[in-house]
Amino acid sequence: MNLFELETRDFGDYLFASGELAEREREFLEKDQMERLLASASKDDFVRILNETYYSKYTEEIKKSGNVEIMTESENLQAIEYLKRHLKDEHKNLIEFLILDRDLHNVKIIMKSSVLKKDLRDLFLFSPYTFDDIKNAFDQKDALKLEPPIKDILEYAFTLLETESDFRLIELKLEQFFFKRLEKYVASAKSSSLIKLLRHRVDMLNIKNVYRSKVANESFKYDEFLYEGGYLDSEFFKQFEQESVDFFAQSIERGDYTKMIMQGTHLLYSDETFASFEKNEEEFIINFFSEASKSTASLERVLGFFVRKRFEVRSLNIMFNGIINNISRDKLKHRIPNL
Repeated sequence: MNLFELETRDFGDYLFASGELAEREREFLEKDQMERLLASASKDDFVRILNETYYSKYTEEIKKSGNVEIMTESENLQAIEYLKRHLKDEHKNLIEFLILDRDLHNVKIIMKSSVLKKDLRDLFLFSPYTFDDIKNAFDQKDALKLEPPIKDILEYAFTLLETESDFRLIELKLEQFFFKRLEKYVASAKSSSLIKLLRHRVDMLNIKNVYRSKVANESFKYDEFLYEGGYLDSEFFKQFEQESVDFFAQSIERGDYTKMIMQGTHLLYSDETFASFEKNEEEFIINFFSEASKSTASLERVLGFFVRKRFEVRSLNIMFNGIINNISRDKLKHRIPNL
């Protein structure tokens, strides 16, 4: 069966789910609603504005608990359950495609918390396991009580800690582990669109890491962190190994990643943060799914809905916690896609 036949078959399989999710588009917040939430003067102000949206069903619980975990937990669980019911068996491992970066992020936060001896639970993203669950497993070097994929990431981290002394290099190798898993899932789905997206994500990973290497004056060679499989191969990046970060930026600022590079570079110099790189990567992913699934009943249409939903809920979590901790609204905005 050729690719055209596979995609035609998927069109029928996902016709109902795609139609249902098209009706659910009204759940998403408009840009002006997100801007109003971001401008909230207080936690109570945030909850009042949130009460005018689809997420109003959570506001009473948020008032009682003082956090948005009930909303994050519920939306994530609903997404996973929906995908379990509607994805074909050969596509069900793509559920992990949606959440694997969350688990990788959480392991990295736990490692940083341990190395820096600081409680970084405010940076921890909702998952089936708490910050303390994963922290205890990490401290005891025992992940047997956890389930994959978090178990697999932690066990690989234990191996790296035995062989690598540079924490940054351990982070980079964990990212490579992450992309190898994504490649496996995408290959099994036989989706040309997802394969394209993964290649773009590899490019964006390499761009971010080249920037970080140059700005931080990291000593290891590009061969140690460049990941193959993008549209820009490792040889392309190696030609800039001895060049300045400005020369690198000027050389690649035109093309698919223009916004990511230009805004990311500006914020890197002004605020010394990579937040804008990550924000623009999320925007790229959202826009990619939007284009790939236009007027189509497809696997990409279904996945795209929940990618967007996940980013939106995460953005609300970032805003709420930022407001509680009195973080500058400008800094928060640098972390919110499409703002």
